[in-house]
Amino acid sequence: MPAVPERIGKYTISEVLGQGAMGVVYKGFDPHIQRLVAIKTIHKSLIGDPETDAAQDSIAARFRNEAQAVGRIAHPGVVAIYEFGEDEKTAYIAMEFVEGRNLDQVLAGTPLLAEAQLLRIMDQLLDALHHAHAQGVWHRDIKPANLLLTANGQVKLTDFGIARIANMGLTQVSSAIGTPGYMAPEQYMGEGIDHRADIFACGVLLYKLLTGKAPFAGSSEQAMYKILNENPVPPSKASNGARPAAYDSVVAHAIAKRAEDRYPSTQAMREALMQIAQGVTVAPADSDATVILGAARPVTAPYTPTGSPVQGLGGSQPGTALAHWDAQTLSRIERTLATHVGPMAKLMVREAARGCTDVTALATSVSQHISDPAKRAQFISVVTGGSGATPAPSGATRLKTMFSGGGTPAPTPVVAPAVGTRVSFNEDYAAKALQALTRVLGPIAKVVHKRAREQSGGDPTRFVQALLDAVPASDRATLERELNNL
Repeated sequence: MPAVPERIGKYTISEVLGQGAMGVVYKGFDPHIQRLVAIKTIHKSLIGDPETDAAQDSIAARFRNEAQAVGRIAHPGVVAIYEFGEDEKTAYIAMEFVEGRNLDQVLAGTPLLAEAQLLRIMDQLLDALHHAHAQGVWHRDIKPANLLLTANGQVKLTDFGIARIANMGLTQVSSAIGTPGYMAPEQYMGEGIDHRADIFACGVLLYKLLTGKAPFAGSSEQAMYKILNENPVPPSKASNGARPAAYDSVVAHAIAKRAEDRYPSTQAMREALMQIAQGVTVAPADSDATVILGAARPVTAPYTPTGSPVQGLGGSQPGTALAHWDAQTLSRIERTLATHVGPMAKLMVREAARGCTDVTALATSVSQHISDPAKRAQFISVVTGGSGATPAPSGATRLKTMFSGGGTPAPTPVVAPAVGTRVSFNEDYAAKALQALTRVLGPIAKVVHKRAREQSGGDPTRFVQALLDAVPASDRATLERELNNL
């Protein structure tokens, strides 16, 4: 770990945020404006003559390029750059400090995000790129690691080090530059590129968000060959039907081999995704006909820093759907989840809370973002253990077979509040219910099942309702049918 300097330029330095062979990124503080900043540095020895051709391809030239490129952009979806400067040892960029994780880190823990969440990410990214392109800047290195996600769901695009600036000589080189698997065919070929290279990368990113897989996987050479010669399996098939087929044409349009066959702008791609979110008609990439997107699922309004929905994706104010939740309860769950997933916990909990009616259901829903089964079960136990929450009994189907009249009774009888008589819990039914629940929730089903029994007080209606409330909304009808048929 490098020694932390006391000061860089006017900025006081507190800690190292990251480092590489070329330089270090520090957390700093601007004493004049009283705000936190990130200080990205590069070793002074790498700084060459910006007027020479050799310098155009150097790391130092890209460093200057980043400051110049982002300096032309003022958008909430782009990490702001405040200053480019030099001292005796380093050249540095002072930029906006973002509290959060990059999308690569998020996907490592949750490979398949909720549909509303991935649409929110793409909507904000495409809007930020639309603004950058309007300023004559195209990024050329769109990938999950370059997207920062804040605790309130804001997407921040960063690392414009290899950006292309229209009408300027910077980075106008013939060599291939970018990230394998995300580079457009024209980038590999060393041909002239424009903003449509970013559209290609956005299509690759959308595919990964939809399927959890890279469309052009393999080594650098393998990725290049596939991008130049092959088309990936459509997202609906690659996800085994988990995603609507409506996305297939959007991805195919965005990752077309020829730039002229792609969307003409990021705004056009954004509008295509809005149409899917709204369930209206959209033209497929390979046809002039239109189709009705009957398979499209409703999408809740994405969060913005102001709390308003993103225009075009519909929905109501996020806060209105959370009126039935106690703010302290949500905060407690967010803090517990944050120990596993980081700052994204708040967004995950708030989104899930809209479709859950009790603590057990909410804890089970958000626990899906924890990849380790043991930690997932521990999280549910911690969150629900001290809640004292009891699920609402309304809406469940009363199952007579759960009580006396078939199955082996437990040694200790319980009281069924609905009828006020002593009955024996049907252990055979309970075991089969656990099997059905496990097919939906996986290893955490045992914890949910146990708590549902404890909360039910012997009431079959409450027991079934607790099980149904604990599963995602898309699986509730299937589980209820299975419980009725046991």
